[in-house]
Amino acid sequence: MAFNILIVDDEADIRDLVSGILSDIGYETDTASHYVEAVSMIQKKRPNLVVIDVWLGENDRDGLRLLELLKKDYQYVPVIMMSGHSTIETAVTAIKRGAHDFIEKPFDSNRLLTSIEKAIEVSKLQMENAELKVKARYSEVIPGESQNAVNVRQSIEKIAQLGGRCVILGPNGSDKETIAREIHRLSNRSKSPFSVLNCRSFGIRRLESELLGSEIVDSDGVKIQQGMLEKANGGTLFIDELTSTSPDFQLKFLKIIKDDSFSRIGSTERLHLGIRIISGFPLNIDHFIKNGDFSDELFCRLNANTIKITPLSSRKEDIPVLLEHFMERSARAHNIVPRKFSNEAIGVLRAYSWPGNELQLKNLVDWVLAMSISSDDEISSISVDSLPNEIMWNKTHETAEIPFISAVSEMSIREAREAFEKKYFIEQLKKFSGNISQTSKFVGMERSALHRKLKALNITDPKLLRDEGD
Repeated sequence: MAFNILIVDDEADIRDLVSGILSDIGYETDTASHYVEAVSMIQKKRPNLVVIDVWLGENDRDGLRLLELLKKDYQYVPVIMMSGHSTIETAVTAIKRGAHDFIEKPFDSNRLLTSIEKAIEVSKLQMENAELKVKARYSEVIPGESQNAVNVRQSIEKIAQLGGRCVILGPNGSDKETIAREIHRLSNRSKSPFSVLNCRSFGIRRLESELLGSEIVDSDGVKIQQGMLEKANGGTLFIDELTSTSPDFQLKFLKIIKDDSFSRIGSTERLHLGIRIISGFPLNIDHFIKNGDFSDELFCRLNANTIKITPLSSRKEDIPVLLEHFMERSARAHNIVPRKFSNEAIGVLRAYSWPGNELQLKNLVDWVLAMSISSDDEISSISVDSLPNEIMWNKTHETAEIPFISAVSEMSIREAREAFEKKYFIEQLKKFSGNISQTSKFVGMERSALHRKLKALNITDPKLLRDEGD
């Protein structure tokens, strides 16, 4: 993928000149003539570097405003500022606000190229250092402080060294594959392949072919297609969703385990089963076995070691750590600054039931971050108002109880009072369609006092508030 550079300047000839210089040596370029166009381009294309003129012709120092936006939301995107009317003060201001370099017009092309090359090197080092810090902080597979999270991490280390088969029990949405990968990484098989087979992704015939491989003889000779058991030779196979398979497949898989060998489809040659098998099962596997939907003997053969992941709803003390963990990962993937969740928002999230477990929480973080990037608001933290509706309204309860109510138990009395007041005033404003006069009469406050209260609670959304005369 080509390295993309955005050039922002209100002078077309400068845009064309810089774009031509950079394109000639292999950079991919885009151009924008003003602040709004540049912001739109940044959100759509996510450039690797931005060259900005300080004076964009619309507002004084619009280029510096764009620099501030980039340093806030796209921390690792290097910025080079240019100006033909600069002062030392302007240059110093740009550098202090995070610009990599400041170049005066008319500029020397070699000077520009050297500055870009250095900016790219610095940006790469910054991203690598940030990634190392994240890995050091979240080296565990399951971040968290609950006893279950601690037990899982300890079990991974022990089981990795034992070398036997392993069963990972967990609800839907728990990251069983990541645990299997960590067991493989810490084992003496780490230099050999790690393969994943999700049984629910294939029909029965395709599943057998994916697992065993095939051997077909035709006029052109023997055609061999390796299956997962061969591809993972010497390494580890993580096989998930075995409860979705037929009794016939389970019987065939049991025979492979017993014989420690297998044959490709269409062949009689027996191949040694030289792999470690890690299996993923639901927490209620006993129910499948009792009803005859899964082979008791096969489960016993696979279950030499067990790791159990409890539902996220039973270890809510892990949620703040997981939120930070997923936020760091998502922000790094999008090359932007991570957001923090407010105490009020964390309280609401801790009160939610999380039927989709870690996967649902990760998806929520990705969604919230994406929404904050596309918003024009410069949000310092993720508030309750930024959470999706399904979190605010727990639809699993017939009464549609708001998790916010139970969330206050996670807050100090000051935080709980402020959270309640904010929620109360927002609901009253919605009731009167944002009319301040009607709302003030109902709540028993003067309009000026209500304005001050709303400002103190940071209730400033123009969609929620209307003019006095409306």
